[in-house]
Amino acid sequence: MRIIKNTIWFIQLTTTILIVWLNIKLCTDNLNREDRKKDIILQLNYLNRELKTNQLGERMQSIFPEGFVFTNVLYGLSWCEVGLADTSLHTRNNALNEALFAYDQISSAKAKSLFDPTLNPENGIFYLGWNNYLLSKLLQLDSNFEGSRYYKIVYNKNCELIAEALMHNTSPFLQSYQNQAWPADMCVAMASLSNYDKFNDKRYHSIITNWVTAVKAKVDPRTKLIPHKVNPENGQTIEGARGCSISLILRLLSEVDSEFSKEQYALYKKNFVSTTFGLPSIDEYPVGLCGSGDIDSGPVIFGVGFAGTIVSIGTFSVMGDYELAEKQYKTINTFGLSTKDSDMKKYVLGKMPIADAFIAWSRTAELNNKSNFIMTSNFWAYKFHYISFIVILLLWVLFYHKTILRKMQQTARFR
Repeated sequence: MRIIKNTIWFIQLTTTILIVWLNIKLCTDNLNREDRKKDIILQLNYLNRELKTNQLGERMQSIFPEGFVFTNVLYGLSWCEVGLADTSLHTRNNALNEALFAYDQISSAKAKSLFDPTLNPENGIFYLGWNNYLLSKLLQLDSNFEGSRYYKIVYNKNCELIAEALMHNTSPFLQSYQNQAWPADMCVAMASLSNYDKFNDKRYHSIITNWVTAVKAKVDPRTKLIPHKVNPENGQTIEGARGCSISLILRLLSEVDSEFSKEQYALYKKNFVSTTFGLPSIDEYPVGLCGSGDIDSGPVIFGVGFAGTIVSIGTFSVMGDYELAEKQYKTINTFGLSTKDSDMKKYVLGKMPIADAFIAWSRTAELNNKSNFIMTSNFWAYKFHYISFIVILLLWVLFYHKTILRKMQQTARFR
């Protein structure tokens, strides 16, 4: 009996220490812009090792349908954003080299073999969209590096393929797979076209404008947000807005049409931005609906979608909601059990590195924060601190309740 009691005591002590550690962790890492960039590079160092020596892309592909492409493309995009935010020649050159590595990975025969070559455009809009979006960022980083002529030719060709397929499609959402269309994939492709217009001529301006008009006519009837899944023939909603996709859509839509993205962002905050135990979170389903998790959302616990919550760091940042972005990062950094040393940083002991890739890419949007916002107050998490205190108190009151009752009875007798 004593062994059982000691075991329970040890478990309670461990739980108490963990809760206290979580509360302390929420109040740390008040990073400025430069320190934030260095911290992201530590994450990218970890992903670099895993991609190049531990077959990270292949490992993630065995778990997720697009694991290989997603892991590599997010790694490349993160380096592009770091390079764009840094003026040092060393960092920019390193960013360019790593982005080129990532692009070569997702352009390989191995990557293409995962997708359907009979679709229009070839391999589907998920593959072509992310491939071309990385190219657009790579060329923004440096448009005149040695060998850049080849990448410019490919980029121009890809843009034409996207535009032509869209002009001959009855829906504003091209297929990612046979008879399947997800608007988030289309937003990636349109962001790649929009980026063309930013550093070339305005060739795709009318196509982008017409696409935005068509999308506005195909929003989810319930939330008026861009839906999660649609009928590829007519663009009608099959599955309404979801936290995992709308967080990603808004990050990209901000590069396509800022006014439309602001309108969608207001609806997003109304339907999906929430708090859980006093901490910021993204609900996977809009207000009034509930559901379970899937391969897109990851686990859904207390209604919170893990993928949408991670990506929202970048969403809040591109919308100028820097304080909310920082609170969301701190929450993920804490509950993701981040660990780091002088060279690398990883989450959840490196058990799910695709999450590390999404976190790194989401955080790079903060590098565009010209105001250099730094969290100066730790009072924002007061509700969670209060809940934590109550939980710890209850744990120990329940454990020592017999002793407490005996002491109270003894006190009452003496009176």
